[in-house]
Amino acid sequence: MKSQILMLLLLTPIGWAQSAPDMAAAPHYRQLLANDQGRVFAVTLKPLERTMARHDHNFLVVALLDCDAVIWPEGESDIVNFHFNQGDVRFYSGGHAVGMRNDRTTEYRNVTVEFLNPKVTNYGYQAYRGTWEYGPASIGPPVDPHARFMNSISLGAAAVTDVQLLSRDPFPPPEKPSAELLIPVTDVDLKAGEYERIRKSSGDAVWIPAGRKSVFLNAATDPARFIVIQFTPEAKN
Repeated sequence: MKSQILMLLLLTPIGWAQSAPDMAAAPHYRQLLANDQGRVFAVTLKPLERTMARHDHNFLVVALLDCDAVIWPEGESDIVNFHFNQGDVRFYSGGHAVGMRNDRTTEYRNVTVEFLNPKVTNYGYQAYRGTWEYGPASIGPPVDPHARFMNSISLGAAAVTDVQLLSRDPFPPPEKPSAELLIPVTDVDLKAGEYERIRKSSGDAVWIPAGRKSVFLNAATDPARFIVIQFTPEAKN
């Protein structure tokens, strides 16, 4: 129930105080990547640390650890704690300043992705209900966390997939030429042929331009879990 309340607050635009900085200037936000699709930030809160940042655009949060944080829209009470499992993906509408505080004795870490295209949204025509409304804002947990899986949600002009590959499992290219943003949840070592390799640590960000044809394999002996955001190409007139 409390997550639904926060979601409603975040989906309802409110004004923010001028003191709330942009993410690029906010404490505990570190920019990893920026291009014409958006910006990517690593967010780390050690025990008892807090931060507040403006979110002008829609954004996505990827939890890197099993962790907890107090999260509140600016102007609301800062008392509600939320639990995140490693690999959790949650989408929020922009137009808010959002505060976070870590009251636990363990570290809180996420990767926050800001979308510059307003067509990246969970608001649209929901065929299963036959009406326009907000659709899913998160990806459900895997049925078997130890197996291979690929679970997705559609966000209009983007699709987000939670991927886990066992050793030597393939990661095929998109069906249509699409730019991809890959966010490792665990350390990953993906290899395609002799020369193509993605070896990154948890919490990094990798931009893959549109047109990838290579099939990457998990070259590690351990499972590799990562989030992939595929950006739908703009239709040509």
